[in-house]
Amino acid sequence: MRLRRIALGLFLLSLAACTPIGPIHVTIVADGQTRSLTTDAQTVGELLTRLGITLDEDDRVVPPETVLLTDGMTVRVIRVDVRTETQQQVIPYGRETVRDATVPAGQTRLLRAGVNGVEELTYVITLEDGTEVARRLARRVTVQEPQNEILLIGAREEITPVPISGTIAYLSANNAWVMRGTTGSRRRLTATGDLDGRVFDLSPDGARLLFTRAAAETGALNTLWVIDTVTTGAEPVPLAVENVLWAAWAPDGQWIAYSTGAPREAPPGWEAANDLYLARLVEGRDGKLSLQNRRRVLGPTAGGTYGWWGTVYAWAPSGSTLGATSSPTTPLAYARADEVGIVDPAARKIEAVPLLRFPPFRTYGPWAWVPTVSWSPEGRLLVTVVHGPSPTGEAPEDSPVFDLYALEVPPSETSLQAKLVPEVGMWAAPSFSPDGELIAFGRARIPYTSQTSTYDLYLMDRDGSDRRLLFPQDSGEPGLDYPAAVWDPAGGRMLVLYQGDLWLVTVDGQARRATEDGAITLAQWR
Repeated sequence: MRLRRIALGLFLLSLAACTPIGPIHVTIVADGQTRSLTTDAQTVGELLTRLGITLDEDDRVVPPETVLLTDGMTVRVIRVDVRTETQQQVIPYGRETVRDATVPAGQTRLLRAGVNGVEELTYVITLEDGTEVARRLARRVTVQEPQNEILLIGAREEITPVPISGTIAYLSANNAWVMRGTTGSRRRLTATGDLDGRVFDLSPDGARLLFTRAAAETGALNTLWVIDTVTTGAEPVPLAVENVLWAAWAPDGQWIAYSTGAPREAPPGWEAANDLYLARLVEGRDGKLSLQNRRRVLGPTAGGTYGWWGTVYAWAPSGSTLGATSSPTTPLAYARADEVGIVDPAARKIEAVPLLRFPPFRTYGPWAWVPTVSWSPEGRLLVTVVHGPSPTGEAPEDSPVFDLYALEVPPSETSLQAKLVPEVGMWAAPSFSPDGELIAFGRARIPYTSQTSTYDLYLMDRDGSDRRLLFPQDSGEPGLDYPAAVWDPAGGRMLVLYQGDLWLVTVDGQARRATEDGAITLAQWR
């Protein structure tokens, strides 16, 4: 007990030693004023309270509030303000240069003007007594992405006319044109600007063009027409057929096959009937053309998976039959989203006979993938693209793989089915050369996203060997949006659609630009 009393006494003595004996003199600096005063407050905090000076959570005082006052001490109240400030800052655009075959060599052309971007910068700013003492970047957000300027660098040589055999017809800005003799001799066939491109097919002799025109004013998808390509000033002739999804001349140049659909408001805007009609083009005594002897070869069907998109067909070469000889027509190959097969109009029982079935490609959109089919000149083989199995275990419908196949005709248990080139892409569009020794095909630059990839045009031998790049030869050039290419009937070269123009490309890769339209979308050569 005695020890406790001694300890308490020592504590009281220590407090007495720390307590000012009398009033002390201090200086207070706060809110822009400096005051000298005498006080008996013991701590900085007590002094501020007596003076009615309050601090918010960001303010600070020097020395701190818990410090004991001493004579002559200066107490400084620092008002701290923390605020945010947002500024916008320009992101300068860059420049891209692209060699372009549509621009003359030595010239440049601005394809797209550059647009600066904008970014928003948010700063946290600290002010002490109204003076900025710290600035910290808290957030950076791009409000508008910059768009690079695109400058085309001319790579086009002067276009000189090139001799051609046969007849070339092409669709440019929704009008039909024809070339004969040379690429410099061309003539407009239509001027209405309403060709929809669904049907655009030259007769085997090149004398007539079969095409479709948009017909929105009547509620139909389109109407079928024919025009004389030889007679200057000839007028298009309507054939009294509408809602045509596919049509083409038979090899004899007299019969026409076509397939129809019905317009729909929902995408894609039609529903295919997956039917097939034959009709003969006849010139009456009055000189007028009309379709006669119409007959339906295949009635409307669901058309398999994605049948609403439609079926495409391809006539076999002239003289090809599947055993029957009484019909004026030759067989047709057909392609749907999930199979490739044959239709023989001369058979007793006319039906679609599958050659090969495969999983359809799930597009996740209002469109369907349907391959093209091309016959060999002797009519014994078809080349097409087949949707293949996924290499990574995805569902069959989601596989990104599309392979190039050759299929033997007629179908039998021993028919050849050979994969000639793997992973070419969905739009490869293979085709035989006129002599049947070569196959041209597109190859996607990014095979696993082939629906949006650009393509290169390749050649290979009939058996799939000796594959070589045909066009464009320079890997720095843009690829083809779609490998649309047709063979010269005389062989040895192809007409290639590239960046809205026609190019003549020999089988050894020599390319010459044939047009300067920039708006060509289809071409035929007979």
